[in-house]
Amino acid sequence: MISELDLEIVNALQINPRADWSRVADVLELSGPTVARRWSALTGQGLAWITPSPGPRYLSAGWSAFINLSSVPGQHEALIDKLCAEPAFGTVSLVSGPHDIFVDCFASSHEELMAIVTGSFADLPGVTRREVVFVTQLYRQASDWRSGTLEPARARLMARESTPAPPAYSPDRLDAELLEALAGNGRASWTELGAACGVSAQTARRRVERFLAAGYITMRCDTAAVVQQSLREVSLVLNVPATHVDEVGRYFAALPSCRLSAQVLGAQNLVVTLWVRDYLEVQAHERELAARAPGSTVISRQAVVRTYKRLGHVLDEQGRSTRVVPLPLWREAP
Repeated sequence: MISELDLEIVNALQINPRADWSRVADVLELSGPTVARRWSALTGQGLAWITPSPGPRYLSAGWSAFINLSSVPGQHEALIDKLCAEPAFGTVSLVSGPHDIFVDCFASSHEELMAIVTGSFADLPGVTRREVVFVTQLYRQASDWRSGTLEPARARLMARESTPAPPAYSPDRLDAELLEALAGNGRASWTELGAACGVSAQTARRRVERFLAAGYITMRCDTAAVVQQSLREVSLVLNVPATHVDEVGRYFAALPSCRLSAQVLGAQNLVVTLWVRDYLEVQAHERELAARAPGSTVISRQAVVRTYKRLGHVLDEQGRSTRVVPLPLWREAP
């Protein structure tokens, strides 16, 4: 059973995933070794983890798409196993609604994304239909979501200091190697990261802090279902009049329950994911949508039945992380 203290540690690391243990300890009025020990227990049980995630400016360095698949019922297990093994597919979920499986896809270039979309499905078992939409703008991502366990004053103490964005640059092979190392342990020390990538701790720190400051990548704390306190995941696939899509995207992004608000290119133009305690909450948001943007259409509603993979972490039936398939979030220039 996860404790209230563990929930506070998780919330602190949602706000500042690589904060020094001493800082977390000061905010929670504990000792650094106590916080580190409890976090180690959570990660050891697959209950919580920290991993690299697309940042607010990711789409200026990489590409993303949402893919909905319909499949033969008897082939679900084999299909999901194949999808989870593919590095480019970050999240794989069984969903209700007109499709069976939702996948989000990441690629380091437009050409790579097109190759995945056109070539990755030929060998997948049981796929009867697919629908692909391309992400064009992010209003909110799951890394922005907070559980709210900490009282506001303590949450503010955990906030990350803002740093100036560096000039635009092209990530290289070392950046990609550091991301892969962070995927295995998002709180690895600078010394550990440097050793894993064959560089000094100072170089590892400088590179990681650069891509975090650039907004290409952020760090994200995720948890198993047991830690999520009976929250239910629902996605709304919307078609909003072009004159209102930014307003509606920002409206959903401001909701505490919002995990994702993204403008997309497809038959729909906005995809929103919410974590709610009651499905009836969704109807209230749909009424607000109708008031804010008359003419909007809800194309589909998807409730997540089970998530098999989340941002590269393959999950068991309880949503615990069992292994990691690192995401190819950006190009590896020579």
